[in-house]
Amino acid sequence: MAKNYVRIDDRLIHGQIVTAWCGFWKIGEIVAIDDKLASNPTLQSIMLMGIPAQYKAHVVTMDEAKKLFAEESEKNRLFVTRFPADLQNLREELKSCDTVVIGNAAKRPDTKYNLTKGGGSVFFASVDDVKLFDEIAADGVNLIYQTVPKTAARTWQEVRKQIK
Repeated sequence: MAKNYVRIDDRLIHGQIVTAWCGFWKIGEIVAIDDKLASNPTLQSIMLMGIPAQYKAHVVTMDEAKKLFAEESEKNRLFVTRFPADLQNLREELKSCDTVVIGNAAKRPDTKYNLTKGGGSVFFASVDDVKLFDEIAADGVNLIYQTVPKTAARTWQEVRKQIK
């Protein structure tokens, strides 16, 4: 049976996703979750134009993503969403994922914590993001912080200890 992975990355699908993560997890399908982008065919085509043909890649709404999670797949899938808050809508689906990766999120007006620890990744989290990550980890989800597969993965529990 194929596995599902989720990554938070405000850039959605980009070179690092394709060249590093897809190979590492042997991904066959890349799914960007973004309601606004899913309704704009022009922006979708721009986002997807650089994806090699070996990957099935598409942009879906949150509701469509939930349906995809419920379907069996023959290939490993990588779901990418822009914001930590998006995970709230996927709480049940996350429980069946192999790994959920806290990857990249630029500073926003509501962010309080800078989780960036070298390696080129930037991740800013709000109080609500931290609370949500605590809840997701308590659900038993394998929640990690990792820039690229070659860097060390840190569990949410390890990252959480550094937040004051």
